[in-house]
Parts: sequence; structure tokens; C-alpha cells
Amino acid sequence: MRPILALTLLTAAPAFAADPAERYERRWFYSMGNLQVAENSDKLVALIERAGKAGYNGVVLADYKLNVLDRVPSHYFTNVKKVQKAAEAAGIEIIPAVFPIGYSNGLLAHDPNLAEGLPVVRAPFQVRGREAVLVPSPRAKVVNGDFEDSTNDRFQGFSSQDGPGQSTFADHSIKHGGQASCRFAADGPDVNRRVIQRVAVRPGAAYRLSAWVKTEGLSDPSSFRLLAIGAAEKGRSLTFFEGGVASTQDWKKHDVVFNSFDYENVNIYAGLWGRGKGAAWVDELTLEELGPINILRRQGCPLTVTSDDGATTFEEGRDFEPLLDPKLGVVPYAGEFEFEHPTPPLRLTASSRIRDGQILRVSWYHPVLVHGSQIMACPSEEKTYELLRDQARRVNELFRPKSFFMSHDEVRVLNWCGACRARKLSPGQILAENAKRCVVILKEVAPGAVPIVWSDMFDPNHNAVGDYYLVNGTLAGSWEGLDPSVTIANWNGGKKKASLDFFAGRGHRQVLAGYYDADDLSGFTSWDDAAKGVKGVDGFMYTTWQTKFGLLDKYGAAMRK
Repeated sequence: MRPILALTLLTAAPAFAADPAERYERRWFYSMGNLQVAENSDKLVALIERAGKAGYNGVVLADYKLNVLDRVPSHYFTNVKKVQKAAEAAGIEIIPAVFPIGYSNGLLAHDPNLAEGLPVVRAPFQVRGREAVLVPSPRAKVVNGDFEDSTNDRFQGFSSQDGPGQSTFADHSIKHGGQASCRFAADGPDVNRRVIQRVAVRPGAAYRLSAWVKTEGLSDPSSFRLLAIGAAEKGRSLTFFEGGVASTQDWKKHDVVFNSFDYENVNIYAGLWGRGKGAAWVDELTLEELGPINILRRQGCPLTVTSDDGATTFEEGRDFEPLLDPKLGVVPYAGEFEFEHPTPPLRLTASSRIRDGQILRVSWYHPVLVHGSQIMACPSEEKTYELLRDQARRVNELFRPKSFFMSHDEVRVLNWCGACRARKLSPGQILAENAKRCVVILKEVAPGAVPIVWSDMFDPNHNAVGDYYLVNGTLAGSWEGLDPSVTIANWNGGKKKASLDFFAGRGHRQVLAGYYDADDLSGFTSWDDAAKGVKGVDGFMYTTWQTKFGLLDKYGAAMRK
């Protein structure tokens, strides 16, 4: 898994010929940080000097600021020059990351309306005076979400509950409101400790699932989840929650937003997954249908307001005032999205044909966050490519790199907005075309530069499959967008050999993205063993997500054997 908000990068082949005795020609390390902070640039300089002595010849530089070079202060470029000087002296190539397709917050900092949008379809609104207000379905609510009604630790209204009285409890001494809460014991006898309730929803609607959560000594805070799954034989998960729950925290509200798609019922879950230690409490579990908060306004995400019967389509500017959300993609800063601010009102104009009391049907598109903050940009809008081209040009002018790292990675939301659907392509075809265009941009901006990309979204043994997160359709065939000039940074640790063979068969050179913060050389040896005899594997990258460089020197030595 990639770190949230991080842009990934790599290095190209060195300009000099490798020693025949060396196992890998390209020996890189991965560094993620914000070079706008002088301390970070000094640390990277020291790391580059150390890596050069350990035999490395490339650094993959992951810096969010490479997305926003048009707005960084002048001292950012001063810090970059220090890093460039150290890299030249150490014989280390800097490979900058570009094209944040998947973790697109940096791209959306320029235009948040380019987020991939999920459709809200014919939501009922009623006119009250000069405003039209959402009329939510009265059935779409959690019963006994305050956990007040229980018998022998079993909560009424919930269709399922893990281990009442053993793993889940009615707690009358610790609560956020009312007289009780639900306590989940992480070390209870059940593998999972959860409460589950089936709730009727309106298809094609946006919902916010929220709860007040308290924790104490959770050995794995990520084990806590708020989850909505479509209630069907093969219902898909609609939420992917990493909401910042701490190991120990006082009462704090957590929420996750989802789209109901074509489901009429969803199963709501709250609780702990997997064994561990500690405890968590949940109170005031609620489900709320949302109006046009974070409404996306672009050609591929149209807003439609009609009469209840659909016979009359009302006009923005004539019948109702422009509907915009001024806080779209700017909270807490540009490129970030949250759903806690007030919903923008749908106000009528003075000359509107809409009358007081009338029922309207309103359709729009909204973004969705995965794992707390990840958001995907739409690859079907031309403005997306204008921004990608501008980024490539600015990064090239700054580094004049011999290689670029294309940051396509974990594309988890795709093919829902009007721009994508109008193309009548599969998600795999859309991603293939995007990758192809990105390579063309690099060849135009920096002829001769080597493009590199993460493996996962182009690997049928990894994420290039059907039913991947919130992708609408299959990602199969995405690999057709990569010609053999693209180097693959392979991180499919679960199916190393199959993945390596797949890309080798397509004629790609490959760099092994190993390490992942192990405490020994297993992050090298397992990949090295899998790559033996595979044509075109000529590089290894010391890849750390936790900025752990304790084994940098030992890995460098292993790469050269």
C-alpha cells in the first residue's frame, strides 16, 4: 500500500556501464519528504552521501511539492539545488515522480472539480420558500444507534452482533450521550467484535455513516472500522475506512461517506476486526443522506434539476442560482476534501418557474475518499492532461532528469462520472489510454527520458482485475497502454514470480521494489530469488514507507554481489 498523499518516484539507468560482477545495474533508494523544509533537504543530502558510498546510483524522490511547483516559495528551489549538488557529487541520479493518477490530491489542488465523481440520481427536494431542501428517506436510519436498548448485552435492532457479553457489551458507565454505549473488547474470544444492521437506502444517493468513538490501549488502531456493504449476494464494500482512530483517545466523531449505487439496502458495520488488545467504545451511530456537499461542477459531472415527473428541466441562472460549494477541495488546504462543512443551498431566482411546495428531482456528482484521504482524478477530462503536461514541463525544467517516475498507483475509484461513461470503455481501457498519453507527454517534454511506473495497476496478478475497490468494471487490459520502453517498478510481493514473468513476457525492463521496512535482508533475498532467470530485471530499489534507512548499507552491498 502506498502512503496517503505521497507521490512515488524512481531512477533511470545510470549513464555508466555496470560492473559485470554487480547483480543489479540500477541500484536505487526511495525517499519521501517535503523539500520545502530546509531540515528535510539537509537530511536527504546526508542520505545521498551515505547511499553513494554504499553503491547506490539513483534516488526516487517523492515530494508532494512536485505537484505544485507553480506555488512553492523561492527557498524550495534553493533546497532542491543543495540536493542536486549532493547527488551529482555522489554519482546518484534523481528520478522525480510525476502524474499522480490514483493519489491525486496534488493534481486536484489546481482544480478540485477534476475529482472522479459518483452519481446522485434524482434525489427528491421540496421547495420551502425560496430554497429547495433534500427530502431524505425516513427508512434510511440506524435503529438503536445510541445503544440505549439492550438485554443481557445484546442490542435490539441489530441483525448480528459478535459475542454479546463476551466480546461486545452494553456499557452504562462509559458513554458519549444517553445512558449507554457499545464496548468492543479487542481481546474477546471472537476473531471480530462488531455490531451489524441492515438499513434501507435510496439507490443512487450519497450517505454519511458516522459514530462517536473512544479507545483505550488498542494494539492495532486500524482494526476499528465503519463499514457499509451492499446487501446483495455479491454486495460490494462501499466504504474503506482509515479515519484516524488512535490507540487511546477520548470521544471523537468519525465518519465515512459512500454512494449507495444501485443498492436498496446496505449492511452497516461498526467494530473491531482481528485479534488484539485494548478496547473501543461506539455511541451515536448514525446514517445521514447528504445533499450536494462537495458537488463537482465540470462538463463530465452535470447538475440536473427537473420537475418530479421529469417533464420540465429547470435552468441554472434562470430558475435557480448557481449551485457551487466554496469549500470543495480546499479544507484543510488545496487538494484536500472533507464532508463536515454545511451543504450549499439550492436557492431559487426571483424569476424562477419553480413554485413553493413543489417537489424537484436533483442529480449531481460527488467525490469519495478512500482510506481517509485518497482521492482519484478523472482521466477522461482534457484539463487533467493540461495539468499533467504542465507538471511534466516544470519538473523537467527543475531536474532535467534522465528518467521520470509515473505515479500511477492504486487507482481505487474510476469510470463513474459522465466523462468516463460517455466513452463506453472499460476502466482497463481508460487507464491504458491514460498511461499511453502520459508516456507521450514525457517523450514530448523530455525526449530520450526513460518512463517508469509502478506495476500494480497494470498487473493481472495484482490490481488490474475486476471488482477492485470502487472501480466501475474491470481493469483488465490496462497493461496494453504500456509499450516496452516503460520500466516497471514491480512491488507485487504476494505473487513475485508470476508478476515478473508477465512483464518480462511483454518486453519490459524491471526494477524490484523490495525492502518494505523489514528488519533483515529478506526484503532483498526473496525478490532476488524470484527474479533469477527473468529477462530484463536490472534494478533493485530500497523501498521504505517508514523512512527506515538502518539497512541501507547492507542492501546496497547485496545489490552489488
